[in-house]
Amino acid sequence: MSKRNKKSKTFITSLLIIAAVCSFAFVALLYYFGFLGAFSILDVFYETPKHLAVFVGIYLILSIIGELFVKGIYYIKKRKRRADTFSEYMLLFCMNFIMNWLIISMINGLYQPVHVEWYTEIVLGAFIALAEVLLDNGSKKKKGDRSN
Repeated sequence: MSKRNKKSKTFITSLLIIAAVCSFAFVALLYYFGFLGAFSILDVFYETPKHLAVFVGIYLILSIIGELFVKGIYYIKKRKRRADTFSEYMLLFCMNFIMNWLIISMINGLYQPVHVEWYTEIVLGAFIALAEVLLDNGSKKKKGDRSN
């Protein structure tokens, strides 16, 4: 019985790890193709698709850290007031924008095979921040809606 229980725990653990890796890979692919489309529209130069993949990978890792930082500051500030107002969303947008712009600028400065102009950095940072705020707002409405 003990061997069977250990095998089932190992199987479930490996299934959860595979699910987590597949989820991260799916999000990375969404970001890769999103950056690919945005870069083609905004005429950003990158040497090969491999370099774009490295750019997106570095961005994902740094954006996870940045997102934790921004959300932490935002929720500490929001704890004092419970109302979701326009100014709250603008604050969240501005914090996300600054973090995304900082991350894209750092990667652009340190990773030479991808060259992003300064105005393109601003557009990408604003677009990503807007998408994050809108998606976060949509998930809050679904969680809070108990009418169904």
